[in-house]
Amino acid sequence: MKNVAIVAVILAGLLAAVSGITQQGGGRPGGGAGSGGNPGQSGAAGASPIAAAQVSEQFHSITVGGRLEPQSRIVHKISTGGYVQAVFVREGQLVQVGQELLSIKRKDDVMDLYKPVPLNARISGRVSEVLVQAEAEVNAGESAVVILGTEGYLLEANVSDKDAFRIDVGQSVTGRTAGGNAISGILLSRSAEPDYSTGLFELAFQFPNSQRVSIGEFVLIDLPIDRVRGLFVPRDVVVRRYGKFFLWMVTDAQVLEAREVTLGPVFGDLVLIREGLRPGERYLRRLTGREREGAPAPGAPDARTPDARTPAAGSSGR
Repeated sequence: MKNVAIVAVILAGLLAAVSGITQQGGGRPGGGAGSGGNPGQSGAAGASPIAAAQVSEQFHSITVGGRLEPQSRIVHKISTGGYVQAVFVREGQLVQVGQELLSIKRKDDVMDLYKPVPLNARISGRVSEVLVQAEAEVNAGESAVVILGTEGYLLEANVSDKDAFRIDVGQSVTGRTAGGNAISGILLSRSAEPDYSTGLFELAFQFPNSQRVSIGEFVLIDLPIDRVRGLFVPRDVVVRRYGKFFLWMVTDAQVLEAREVTLGPVFGDLVLIREGLRPGERYLRRLTGREREGAPAPGAPDARTPDARTPAAGSSGR
């Protein structure tokens, strides 16, 4: 009986060891880290190492800046000399076109025979300044009320002659304030000639009215230049050998082929392929440094490795 108990303990220990090995292997032969991935790259493990070449547009950009100005600014002037009878608006007030701003009693109307002469708003907007006060004597042509239009903003910025003619007038732009607010508009115009003392050209931008920005705010605008349309690949997949450049291509037979390519300009992490690549062709977008000509592409079976399930020559298969 004592021997039977010892045998039972030994069998229980063997079963526990086998169970632990199975759990560590994930239930698969040769368990552990999955094949085809590099350690520490779990974030990219789900992405295919093969990409198809596609046409895209890339560009560089420059940044210009300026302050928002009202699209219109009208100084309303006194039409006839006299005395200000009444002022009907105040600074900061919104007014509509045609609204009466103030009234003037003519100097020659000593008998009060004439109606007061009104001064009406020529645009809708916000009163910026009131330059006269009631009962003050005024003369014809004197500035009285300034109104800022609320239909939108203008912004002027300068750009060098190097970049001035690489910018498309009429293109849509997005500006951003120091507080992070964004405002969309268009590049309205570019000056026909530069400021000859500085060599800078003037750009004019137009933005619609927005509650997110205010007159006088400084706005930065990114402008795309050097637009190029073509086939771009990540720079780190291009291999240089003996002064030439190559891509590891995936053929229809699912094997690797080192193909010489001609490079174009670089845009950030991407480089243009001028020659050697056509749309739809597949290439490796993750390199390990162990690539070789004629090797199976990642994920393709290696025809040179005997399948463990196929009996070797001379074997009975049992």
